[in-house]
Amino acid sequence: MKKALSVVLVIAFILSCNTGNKKSKIEPICLKDTIFVKPEILKSDKLFSVIWNIKIHDSILLLMSPDGRGSVQLLNKNSGKFISTKCIEGRGPGEFSDYVDLTVIADSIFIYDPTKNSISVYKTDAFLNNSLSNTHKEIIFQKHRVNFDAFPLEGYYVSKTGTGPRLALFNRNGKHISDYQLFSDFYKDVKSQNHIQELLQCFIVDPKPDLSKFVSISYIGGVLEIFKIENDTIKQILEKRFLDPNLKIKREDDWLVQEDTKIGFYGLYTTDNYIYTSYSGLTSKEFREIRIMDYIIVFDWEGNVKRIYKVEGGLKGLAADEAEGKIYVVTKDSEGVDAVGVINM
Repeated sequence: MKKALSVVLVIAFILSCNTGNKKSKIEPICLKDTIFVKPEILKSDKLFSVIWNIKIHDSILLLMSPDGRGSVQLLNKNSGKFISTKCIEGRGPGEFSDYVDLTVIADSIFIYDPTKNSISVYKTDAFLNNSLSNTHKEIIFQKHRVNFDAFPLEGYYVSKTGTGPRLALFNRNGKHISDYQLFSDFYKDVKSQNHIQELLQCFIVDPKPDLSKFVSISYIGGVLEIFKIENDTIKQILEKRFLDPNLKIKREDDWLVQEDTKIGFYGLYTTDNYIYTSYSGLTSKEFREIRIMDYIIVFDWEGNVKRIYKVEGGLKGLAADEAEGKIYVVTKDSEGVDAVGVINM
């Protein structure tokens, strides 16, 4: 009788653990099946002081890498040969007065200029081959002072605002439609305005290339969310939690990220098949000593982990060329200088 009662209690406990809010479940990333890879450094005739991010279009790599003349450098992805500098610094036609955000989608390139709070749309061939002075359409966002990571989605533009709310939705003419305010319950204790402003900077978003949905990843802790647009509103359709941020908020005037805060995802690149992101898992104190991510996590669009790579030398940004079976990463060369590395999938 006692044995039977024990079995019933165990079953009841298991069932209780699997009911309620499924969003509260943490799915730790299992590293036992990690693939160890060493990037081959792409030799180039262009020297880089810093590379912030990397994009791909056909045979060309677009590096977010300011060199004193412009903020985007073009390289041949096979030979590493320098092609040209784009997004020239200046105040003339086709020039930009500050660092820009850049998104490549199909045959168009979208460049966000924070000094104008505007997004410029170029045909890819015109951007890569011609002067930018008179070859684009410019849309000025009519709400929120800063709209980072702006990109098209269906008949809209989505942005990550710099000062709040978390996300904003605009029509294709820049008119504001609605905002998205919600954060994962991981961050339910983040209430002061200073901490909210810090938290806003710790998410990265990118659209699926078919423009049907978009993904958000978090740097503080590890959260992956999928969103779509429905009835002029940004709607979350999936949330998966992989790493507890271990937030310990003691004072509202202190930094949100403390030494034992866990660092999750950073670099982000999407294809119609997969979501590629760099991952740490270290504490903030440990991460500050290396300032580079160790892993590439590949998700499908249901948030399932498909592959994990451990990258020798680490990485920051990344871009995937699935047709050629290669991942291009921003890493360090043998002298500790930012460089492009190539990984075979």
